[in-house]
Formats: sequence, C-alpha cells, structure tokens
Amino acid sequence: MNEYDLNEMRNEQGVYVNVETTNKFLRKVFLNMVIGVLITTLVPIYLFGFNARLLYAIMPYFKIIMFAEIALVFGLSLGINKMSSGTARMMFFLYSLMNGILFSSLGFVFHPVSIFYTLGVALIMFIVIAAYGYTTSEDLSNYGKYLMTGLISIIIMSVINFFLKAPFLYWIGTVLGIVIFSALIAYDVNRIKKIAFQMANGDEEAMNKLGIIGALNLYLDFINLFLYLLRIFGKRRR
Repeated sequence: MNEYDLNEMRNEQGVYVNVETTNKFLRKVFLNMVIGVLITTLVPIYLFGFNARLLYAIMPYFKIIMFAEIALVFGLSLGINKMSSGTARMMFFLYSLMNGILFSSLGFVFHPVSIFYTLGVALIMFIVIAAYGYTTSEDLSNYGKYLMTGLISIIIMSVINFFLKAPFLYWIGTVLGIVIFSALIAYDVNRIKKIAFQMANGDEEAMNKLGIIGALNLYLDFINLFLYLLRIFGKRRR
C-alpha cells in the first residue's frame, strides 16, 4: 500500500483507510439526518396548513403516538445490532414521521412565521457548529461526561419546574438546553467522524447501522435545539 497515497490516511490504530470511504459514510449520516428533519418539517406543514380535518382526527391519539415513538427510538437504539440497516433506517424515518405529527400542534401555540424563523436560526447554528465539530483537531470525547451531566440537570430541572411553574427555572433551563444541545452537535459530529476513520475498512452493514444511529443522534440534537430556541423566538398566539 502506497504510504504517500493522498486518498488514504492512517487511523488511530495505524491502519490505512480510504478517505473517500470515510467521506461516503459521513455523507450517508448527514443525508439520513436531513431526510429525517425534512419529514418532521413537511408533515406538520401538510397537516396544519392543508389538511386540518385529518389533523383534528389524529389529535385524540397524540398520547399514543408519543409513547409509541419513545418505544420506537429505544427499540432502535438498543436493538440496532439485531436488525438490518434497512429496517433501522425505516424505523428512524417512522420516528421522524411521528415527531412531525406531534409537532403539528405547535401551529396552535406559535405563529407559523416565528416557527419558520426559529427553524432557520436552528439550521444556521447546526451548520456552523457541525462544521466546527468536523474540522477541529481537538478530541471532543473528553466532554461527554460533562454533557451527560448537563442533560441530566435539564431533565431534573424540567421535572421540578413541572410542579413549581417558576419562570426563572424555565429560562435557566432554556439557556442550558441551547448550550447543551449546541455542544452535543459538535460532540456527535466529532465522534461520528472518529468512528468513520476507525470503521472505514470494516463491515459495510455494520457501518450502515452505525450511520443510522449517528443520524438519529444528530437529528435529536437538532430537534431539541430547535425546541429550546422556540422558547425564545416563538411568538405565541393570544
């Protein structure tokens, strides 16, 4: 193998990997993530904007859909090794569809223009932060434990404020949520890039499965960032 081949690089194990193979993996991850976000975006546009009758017919089943999507995402995350990559991809897209159905209710709370504005802000932030996570030479894996602590803090704060209804806790949680999920975007992109180099010469099916999980993580980062930004930029209906 040519040590000076510009199409190859050494990974952390000192093994030569094809750069195009790793880039192909990363493109698949981002493509699946983008498709998921598009599904979640287009479904509420259709239901709220063009088929209100169907939306009202579905609304009584929102709780069922919510629990079903929680079960679906846990099943996908925990059972990824026992299913094909095609099945995993369909489950991810189905999860995106369910989220889109639930997000249709946002139109009753916020003015659509403010929702689209917030979506644009979230998209710009995602692109900038993801670019940093991809290009930085720093290993961001060391920040994982701090981000996990931050996530747990957000959950605990949300549970407490569910009962207290304290505005200051609401806004502390909002700012913390934006910071944590922004950091998670950089962290996950950096981690996915690292996995791509480690697995570049591995089994293609295994890489496809990891790619779906990577897309799911980035999707969740983006969606949660959007929801926390909506607390700030969303203009509520009176």
